[in-house]
Amino acid sequence: MRRFTTALLLMAAMSGLTGCAAICDGIISMEMDARNDVLALKAWGHWSRVYDDLDYPWHFSKGFKEGYVAVLNGGSGCQPTIPPQCYWKPCYQTLEGKNKIHAWFDGFSHGALAAKQDGYGDMGQIPISPTARANIEAARRRPSTNVLENLEQMSGTTVIDDTQSELLLAPEDSGDDPQVLPRNPDRPIQLRPYE
Repeated sequence: MRRFTTALLLMAAMSGLTGCAAICDGIISMEMDARNDVLALKAWGHWSRVYDDLDYPWHFSKGFKEGYVAVLNGGSGCQPTIPPQCYWKPCYQTLEGKNKIHAWFDGFSHGALAAKQDGYGDMGQIPISPTARANIEAARRRPSTNVLENLEQMSGTTVIDDTQSELLLAPEDSGDDPQVLPRNPDRPIQLRPYE
């Protein structure tokens, strides 16, 4: 409660220095952080009985909750490269300290997986309109053969879709064998009339 009161007083003091949008963003951020912390604590309460026989249960539970919150915040659940700064102290530079850090990393992975299994994997995503989604999907699709035929008719050039076969070039006057160009499935090759 004291933490909440301090945060509220701090926000009231800063209200004269910042605009309304910044205050709203701060309140929304605090609300989401509180919600995510509560969900992580509930999840640990539900899943903790699975991890009863661990060597460093406190560090594992800390990592579990942070991994759970990371997924709730929209993260992928991949372990961070380095542990939190509290694990950078000299007391963690021993064999036992390194084992505690490994317990934190294991807890992080298990917490992230638990958040995904609990159905919170996409909680941090904001939905977009169906029209925008359809436009994005249409832009990702490969053009159909009808589009290539229309392009040939409009431009007067020959478009060869090299995903079906390899392109043979006519032999030069020197009598060499025809040259074969390698296939490139990502883009069609255009032959211009003057080539």
